[in-house]
Amino acid sequence: MVDTATPTRSPAASTAPSSIPEYAPHADAYSPPPPQYPEQYPTQFQLFKRTLRRGIKNPGSRARHYVSGLFPIISWLPKYNRTWFAGDVIAGLTVGMVVIPQALAYAKLATLPLEYGLYTSFTGVLLYCFFATSKDVTIGATAVVSQLTGQLLASYNADKQYDPVQFAISMAFLTGIMQLVLGLLRLGIVVDFIPNPVIAGFTSGAGITIIVGQFAGLLGITGVNTNDAAYIVLGHTIRKLKEAKLDAAFGFSSLIFLLLFKFGCGYLTKRGYKWARWVGISRNALVVILFTAISYAVNHESAKPRIRIVGTVPKGFGPIRVPDARHLRGAFSPAITVLIVAVLEHMAVTKSYGRLNGYRPDPNQELVALGATNFLGSFLGGFAATGSFSRSAIKSQSGVRTPLAALFTTLIVVLALYVLTPLFFYIPSATLSAIIVSAISDLISRPALVKQLWDIQFLDLFAFVLAFVLTFFFSIEIAIYVSVAYAVVVLLYRLARPHYAVLGRVDETGLWVSTKDSRMGHTARSPPPGIMVFKLEESLTYPNSNYFADHIKDVVVSRTEFGGKVLTSNDKLWCDDTDRKVAAARKKNAKEMQHAIQNTSSDVNIGDSNPNPPQLHRLRALVFDFSAVNGLDTTGIQMLVDLRRDVDNYAGQRVEFHFAHVRPRFERILSYFLRITRTDRDVTPVVPSPDQQQLGERPANGSSHTLDDAGSIQIAPTDTSSHSIEDHNTSTTNVDGTVRRGSINVRDFFHPTVDDAVAAVMHARDVEAGFAYTNPEKSSSALAFETSGGVR
Repeated sequence: MVDTATPTRSPAASTAPSSIPEYAPHADAYSPPPPQYPEQYPTQFQLFKRTLRRGIKNPGSRARHYVSGLFPIISWLPKYNRTWFAGDVIAGLTVGMVVIPQALAYAKLATLPLEYGLYTSFTGVLLYCFFATSKDVTIGATAVVSQLTGQLLASYNADKQYDPVQFAISMAFLTGIMQLVLGLLRLGIVVDFIPNPVIAGFTSGAGITIIVGQFAGLLGITGVNTNDAAYIVLGHTIRKLKEAKLDAAFGFSSLIFLLLFKFGCGYLTKRGYKWARWVGISRNALVVILFTAISYAVNHESAKPRIRIVGTVPKGFGPIRVPDARHLRGAFSPAITVLIVAVLEHMAVTKSYGRLNGYRPDPNQELVALGATNFLGSFLGGFAATGSFSRSAIKSQSGVRTPLAALFTTLIVVLALYVLTPLFFYIPSATLSAIIVSAISDLISRPALVKQLWDIQFLDLFAFVLAFVLTFFFSIEIAIYVSVAYAVVVLLYRLARPHYAVLGRVDETGLWVSTKDSRMGHTARSPPPGIMVFKLEESLTYPNSNYFADHIKDVVVSRTEFGGKVLTSNDKLWCDDTDRKVAAARKKNAKEMQHAIQNTSSDVNIGDSNPNPPQLHRLRALVFDFSAVNGLDTTGIQMLVDLRRDVDNYAGQRVEFHFAHVRPRFERILSYFLRITRTDRDVTPVVPSPDQQQLGERPANGSSHTLDDAGSIQIAPTDTSSHSIEDHNTSTTNVDGTVRRGSINVRDFFHPTVDDAVAAVMHARDVEAGFAYTNPEKSSSALAFETSGGVR
């Protein structure tokens, strides 16, 4: 009676070795691979038809949903209540007291007449509430975009061929159109390609640049071009310190008052004084009122003002402005820069306050809102606007409940335009500079961020420093383009040079981990001899396929025995440097190879006549863990074809490729690779290969020509209904002379776990060696490692 758990000699295996392999930890823990999945792979046409059907399903309903989504106010306005109204009124009026002095100051920063700052803020707060998905954000003139507008005006209009106001409006018009296109096409994902360190870097650099540029205004110094690079502006300002005027008293006094209000009221608020909070929020308006009164007392009886003041601000709105073609052509290139900066700043604000208050803004809809604001605002005289950090913070702290709060801010702006403009006459310019410095200080990143970036990722720190330095020493425009290019290069590099791992098994946990893993790698045992397990930790696509192939081949030649044909110098290609590559790879991977040898499961069996088996074994199979692979393309398949040919030649026998943890949608693609014959070299040939030219087109019946090792042509049917390749009772001879019989089903090479994949390779080896297992009920998930010498 034969024990069902013991392998028995197959009658056909007359040439099999006399010793029977033993398996650890239990001889009966191994069984053949699990049964195949019954489902069929969908064809490409079926996938296309399924996608098309989903795309055209319920077009009317989808169109209504799309249009209604452009106006989020429709969904929440019917639920509006008194509690929300109270919070919105308070927040809207509070922001209104802040937006007036900031709008005037930022128009000055953009080198435009002050009223255009009010026009920009009016359209921003009015239009945004209808499109907004963020309750906290306030759109209008901001320090960074205003500084950028001033720099672009100085750069692109140096010869004064354009009207500055019309040029700024044209930039806003074009920026709005581009933002609308991105939003309507739902391309908000492009913003995700710019990392936060780049945004923080150029924002901090812009903050320092703006502060340096306002020193001359604080001191009353004239003749300094504040649109130059920051270090140049700083040098010119220092050289002209002796020209400081009475404005310095107003400027620094205003700045001191603003800082006292900011930090003093913050301290009192923490101590429980509620009134201090509202005083701190209103500090800009209070300082403007105070120093405007002082300015009036100093200047109203003088024929010529003793300090620089705002002067006359036109009442109400100007005429509707339509950008002309000449200005639009000139403004197109700088508008792209404004687009990038405005979108990045706005998305940073919306995401920050969304996380802070527990909601998630829609990036696509925010692009629509920003685009509508800039596009329509340009007709009323507004220059480029975006979300404001400082005003959004005040709005959030004031208890805003919905985007409708912006309407109450709009009332304050309209009041200022039609009633308060005569009072703006005596506002000191130095006080506006102080407001800019006070507001922009919040945009500068703290030193702790630098340490945090250093601890997390050096490339992020470099991105931050690069954006900061370029902004300070050159301009915001140059910093944006170079930093964005750097971010894209880093992204592509990470995609093209991903991490991969050679896996070993930890017996205590049953996990397959990298042999370089700092926690469990030292306990990981290598697979049985002749088997190597790799994990690709990125999609297998055209940027990284060659990288994966080169490194896999390096590991293969450093850890396995060469069994291919040794060529003479006359037979080698002129560029053949295989010997050098093998030596270099083995030297490079010496430490890892020694680790693999020490932890291999191929220990010496008791009673073995050879106590010192060779350290290197010929490669039999490669197992790929595809659990982290999220993409696969034609170039990736071509890489597998080339890799299979190279490892076959190196090993001197056919090396099997097995795949574990493969997503269903990739099984169909990989099955195409498995059906490719080993004589086919190109998946998508650019030019016909010599074999194709000689053999002609593939037969119409779906079979493909394969060239066996003897040089004769045999037909390998490719029945797409069963996805199998059958030899029809023919034998396939390996280079080393071994015979592999039977049919090969594509699904035999897909496995739910790495354990199953390794077990399948071991089973196939034992079948070839002439051993048959009569107990197919055993679980195949319990991997049994080989402990004695067997068939390679």
